[in-house]
Amino acid sequence: MTERLYYSDATLRTFTAHVLEQRTLTAEDGTLRPAARLDRTTFYPTSGGQPHDTGTLNGIDVVEVVEDDRGEIWHILAEPLPLQSAAVTGTIDWRRRFDHMQQHTGQHILSAAFDERLDAPTVGFHLGRESSTIDLDIAALSWDAAADVEREVNRVVWENRPVTVHMVSDAQVAEMPLRKPPAVTGEIRVIQVQGYDASACGGTHVRATGEIGMIKVAGIERYKGGVRVSFQCGERALNDYQRAMGVLRASSLLLSVGVDELPEAIARLDDELRVTRRSLRHARSELVTYEATRMWGEAPVVADIHIITDMWVDRDFEEARALANQLRERPRTMILLAVAEDNAGGAPKGLRLVCAVSGDLAGRSDGAVIDAASVLRDVLGALGGRGGGSPAMAQGGAPYESPQEVRVAFRKALSRCGLDDVPGGDKVG
Repeated sequence: MTERLYYSDATLRTFTAHVLEQRTLTAEDGTLRPAARLDRTTFYPTSGGQPHDTGTLNGIDVVEVVEDDRGEIWHILAEPLPLQSAAVTGTIDWRRRFDHMQQHTGQHILSAAFDERLDAPTVGFHLGRESSTIDLDIAALSWDAAADVEREVNRVVWENRPVTVHMVSDAQVAEMPLRKPPAVTGEIRVIQVQGYDASACGGTHVRATGEIGMIKVAGIERYKGGVRVSFQCGERALNDYQRAMGVLRASSLLLSVGVDELPEAIARLDDELRVTRRSLRHARSELVTYEATRMWGEAPVVADIHIITDMWVDRDFEEARALANQLRERPRTMILLAVAEDNAGGAPKGLRLVCAVSGDLAGRSDGAVIDAASVLRDVLGALGGRGGGSPAMAQGGAPYESPQEVRVAFRKALSRCGLDDVPGGDKVG
């Protein structure tokens, strides 16, 4: 069994070892890679919510470290070690290791504080690349309560309490003030924060709480009937604070106010925006009314029916719908409108269409009724789109190729309604 040097000294950065075995294993990215098993290592394998270390063996990158079902540790490599390699020198990525030490010890203290102060035991832990999380068995958590816990844990950090490692037998477990019973039997490894917490753990930890630097609660959310708390420690907390301050400074410059005045300035802008939106809605309504009057007056008339067709590029489709709604209130009117608009993510433009008819079209001399949904289906069938609605009003969408294609589809649909003698009907938009 590989000797785990990080158990006794998590600060060990370089070591020598003998190669016991080499083979090919599947890495976390699904690729087959060479791997080596050593007689001793300071590389931590992914386990207990903590990610693996990285570094080098004889200068070859260690990209992943895993523990197999037998408890053996495998170092997955970027390329194989030379077959004749009997001994290797390993070096871990210390910045990554120390970051994990800060986060993991910070988690122990944070979990102990939530348990003690709020009776909220930790039921899950994940150490992520940018932020870490603990899952608490508690129905709800307010930011005020989290802030109280945050002050408590940082007091423990600033007191620079020793963090010690103990190997404890089954007989000694009962004598240890463990926060929760261990999940395994036999000799266990206990991480103890002097006078504050003791937990069974196989991870890497700092030597004293002062090395954590700072613990910051970053997020609170409901999760699986409990609460998930995101947090950051040490350099991560510093980086996040600097990022947040950068955002605040940039925002204060944009609004020409001090950082402390930002909430008031944003509230003022929000009020102004609501007033502006109301004014804009009113102006748009008046514009639509004017445009509807103009379009109806200029529309060609066939069989005593006003035929209104039009198409726009990058117009607000809701305006087109509003136009259709206003126009269908006028007598003996059929409306067929289309808008070509941008799709999300830079995808090609799409076409949105609306067809509407006035309620009096059923009174045509031949007794026929123009069904808006049927007309729209004809148009969409020609354009390869989908949609639906009622006989009075329908809408849908289709891929957009060119105005010419839309023009042809409109003319075919009108022709099926017996309205193919529209003056200027070859022009759309």
